[in-house]
Amino acid sequence: MALQPFRQRDPAASADVAGPGPPARPGGLLARVPAPLRLVLFMLALLGVWYGVVGTIRAGIDVDLATRPERVDLPPGGSVTAGMAARLLTRQVADRAFTPNDPIFYPTGLARRTPAFQEALVRTVGDAVDAMAIDTRSPRLLAAAEALRTDPTQWWLRAEFPPFGRAAERHLLEGRSELRACNAELAMLRAKANAPARSQRLSRQAAAVLAALLQSIEAEAERGDRLIRDPSGGSASVQIARARGTAYAATLLLRGLREDEAAAIRLSGRAGRWSEAQDALDRAAMIDPLFARKGDLVGSGYALLVAANSLRAILAGQG
Repeated sequence: MALQPFRQRDPAASADVAGPGPPARPGGLLARVPAPLRLVLFMLALLGVWYGVVGTIRAGIDVDLATRPERVDLPPGGSVTAGMAARLLTRQVADRAFTPNDPIFYPTGLARRTPAFQEALVRTVGDAVDAMAIDTRSPRLLAAAEALRTDPTQWWLRAEFPPFGRAAERHLLEGRSELRACNAELAMLRAKANAPARSQRLSRQAAAVLAALLQSIEAEAERGDRLIRDPSGGSASVQIARARGTAYAATLLLRGLREDEAAAIRLSGRAGRWSEAQDALDRAAMIDPLFARKGDLVGSGYALLVAANSLRAILAGQG
């Protein structure tokens, strides 16, 4: 058999036989976007995650009407009112992110409702502790009241001299420590005296705390009433949050007072008034609309006024 001469294959001919190759795959949608615009979109997504997701996780209003002082807040024989004040500070300052003094670059820097809630709660607790301290002149209570007067919006970096200092959280937790120490001393004194922990008459300290709560509640109701009359004067959702913070602190402190003054309340025949005030504050603390409207402001203000009227009747000695 004769051998055929070797022929080199023509690449062009092979391509013609095989047919055209697959078309070039176009770039993705993001690849067609100009680089500067891609950077802008990435930054917007990052801001959405930072303020939207992380901020939502860190913020949030927590209202638990079943809150009770822990043993470190309320030793046996101590004041339930002081223990409740310490517990409220723990829940809002230590257990959760404290947001009123967060700068704009924090995840909660754009939040408005949670800071309003926490600020109102801290101020209500501070006013109550201040009333307790003025009546008893206890060094521990005076120190606690001084610490709780700190502006909740105070950050460690300030536009004043000195430009650095302790943030509001540090002062508030210091006030909580003084409350705990005061309650421990009170428990020891009562144990040594072998005396009943509760008086047979409404104490001056209880009356002072009630008066402070009444003032805080009336101020919050008045603030909401101004917003109802002039909606341009603020945000309804922020005002609802403020009212909830005031009501939440007031109703838990009122629960503490009811335990401390149980005997006096039974003898006075004012238990109904105490229940009315507590129920009204509970309603105000639980108002949480998705979109706050005028009707929500009216309901919140009405609940606060009912509570205020009941407290005023208690202080006036009415049944």
